Amino acid sequence: MRMRPGQLELRVAYALFALLILESFLVAWLVPRPQVFTLMLPVLATLGVAAWMAPRVVGLLRGHRELKEAYAQELGFARQVMESVEHGLTVTDEDGRFVFVNRAYARMLGVTPERVLGRTPFEFTVPEDHAALSEARTQRDLGATSTYRTRLRRPDGSLLEVAVTGSPRWHAGRIVGNVAAVVPLRELREADVNGLAR
Repeated sequence: MRMRPGQLELRVAYALFALLILESFLVAWLVPRPQVFTLMLPVLATLGVAAWMAPRVVGLLRGHRELKEAYAQELGFARQVMESVEHGLTVTDEDGRFVFVNRAYARMLGVTPERVLGRTPFEFTVPEDHAALSEARTQRDLGATSTYRTRLRRPDGSLLEVAVTGSPRWHAGRIVGNVAAVVPLRELREADVNGLAR
């Protein structure tokens, strides 16, 4: 049977209280009678305060653990959603380095997601398009969303033309990176043709 979060801590705390109470009775039995009351009063007061605080501390620990588990579930759900889309999704940090890329983006580049993490978009973009990439990053650093076209270079030398729509990534009121959707232009053209055919 699995214990609820905080239950083990509560049991340990109560076991410690029981030991302290036992110790108090031993002290009361061994110390001469006139001094027992003076010695026991602070000990009993401390035990009372500790007994009152224990469930509150355990409740706090339980709440923290439940919040952490809920965050992990939400993060897992967000990752599942990001991996389920067919176009590329990327997240960069303040230095412009990838901290997340989905498998679709890695497939566009012809590499694994692990080979992209920690690197910058400049490393996968043809040098002629670096100016457009820099301009887009400047706009995002100012808080604006931008869309631009660029060409990605794969390890085999082939190029893939894509449209990138990026937005600033905010945390605690400041920009801490970028989030971008990357779609191959051939898919956009096919979508336009199919939309006109209807």
